[in-house]
Amino acid sequence: MIIWGTRGRQVEIGSGQFYCPKCDAKRQYKQKRTARYFTLFFIPLFQIQNLGEYVECAACHQTYKPEVLSYKPISPAQKLAQAIHRELKSGIPMHMVHQKLINNGLDQQAAIKIIEAVTVGSQVKCSKCGFTYIEGVKLCANCGNALAT
Repeated sequence: MIIWGTRGRQVEIGSGQFYCPKCDAKRQYKQKRTARYFTLFFIPLFQIQNLGEYVECAACHQTYKPEVLSYKPISPAQKLAQAIHRELKSGIPMHMVHQKLINNGLDQQAAIKIIEAVTVGSQVKCSKCGFTYIEGVKLCANCGNALAT
């Protein structure tokens, strides 16, 4: 008969709110420490090894390293700028992205300012049709002309 052994045990060491990367929102969390304990008759007596800490999202139950508590998500403005930059890099002309922003509720001047901030002067104009693209786009989507970079 075995009367001694070891067993893993989790202890909650903190809780609060954090930004969950999986949920993409603020959620409740529990911070836990896992350790191995020496047991006698299946009763944990003392810790013999620290196995680490983790943070668990209360909503999706995903676990993360404790560093996730200091993560700051990007702002909606930064998300918008990244999406616009991706669209422009994919070869969509600037006037079409501009129109898309207006169709989604931005006013004329705000749309222009956002596109200017994203492109920072790195624009290329098609010599045949005059469409403007972000630098790095190789072909005009309208006429197929090779763009000078």
